Amino acid sequence: MLTLGQRVENERVFAKLIGEPINPNAIGLPIELATIANYDTAEPGEHVYRLSNVDKTADVVLVADAAGLITPVKRTPIGDTLLTFVDVNSKLEYVQIGEVLNSPDQTALARRKSAITRSMDLREIKIVLDALITPSSSYFPANQVDNNEVTVASGQDLYDVFVAMKQKIEDYGDNFPCLVAPNVKSKLDVYDKEQASVFNYNVDIMDKLRSVGIEVTKIFGMVSLADNEVETALLASNKIIMVSENSRIPNAGKPITVVRRKFSAEIAQMMGATVDSVQRALITVNAPVQNDGNRAAFGIYGYSSNIFCITNPYAVGYADVADIM
Repeated sequence: MLTLGQRVENERVFAKLIGEPINPNAIGLPIELATIANYDTAEPGEHVYRLSNVDKTADVVLVADAAGLITPVKRTPIGDTLLTFVDVNSKLEYVQIGEVLNSPDQTALARRKSAITRSMDLREIKIVLDALITPSSSYFPANQVDNNEVTVASGQDLYDVFVAMKQKIEDYGDNFPCLVAPNVKSKLDVYDKEQASVFNYNVDIMDKLRSVGIEVTKIFGMVSLADNEVETALLASNKIIMVSENSRIPNAGKPITVVRRKFSAEIAQMMGATVDSVQRALITVNAPVQNDGNRAAFGIYGYSSNIFCITNPYAVGYADVADIM
């Protein structure tokens, strides 16, 4: 006859949980935004400005006047625009103590902690990509609200579009990070096979793009920016975004700048928050959680504050290739 201890041990063996709950979003980030953007930080309370306009003044040198007269011209300094930080936070996600104690899923809140940090990263990526696709003076210089869109012409294919995008922005850099929607990357994967019957010369499209400085990254993943938790793609189908990066300007050679508000040690302590290296504050809520009364639960939520702007619109390119997909 088995002792109580032996019966308990046997139950543990037969009740082993294989694997863990799977969240299809938990696949990591599709891109580090640093691929196309510069990063900076702002101290608590510090104001951050951007130039309101692009300086379009021509470089002028005149032939000297025979009488030695010099032509005077008044120049006006470019104005600045105060950037308004956008504060974002997750929902307060909690689990009831009794449910956790009686469930084989002991990692529910830990997974949500990872999801919060991941979704804050994805939101940052999405709002920048959306701004590049739909130019606005909120992010672009007021006198150059333009993303250099390449319109697909009759008879063109994907290779023609990539080349046209590069040619529009290549005067402003020497590297060309290129972000593509999943279906565009799929089309690139089969491009050589689909075009084989009409090739008059060897075109391995991925190698060819790399040879001219274009590095393609597939943008995949979903994120919800709404309370109803309806997700949208980070980059919609058929979209291509390319930027020109100037490698001769270390740490500042990209046309987009993202600024994150720093949390001082004092503020983080008062919040009871853990602040990571990218200025996301994660706050663990001890039991009881207040939600229509005190609940026997514990929870977590995230908070961050950031802004971004497009500092060099001439170095941004965009195309929608729906007509040739």
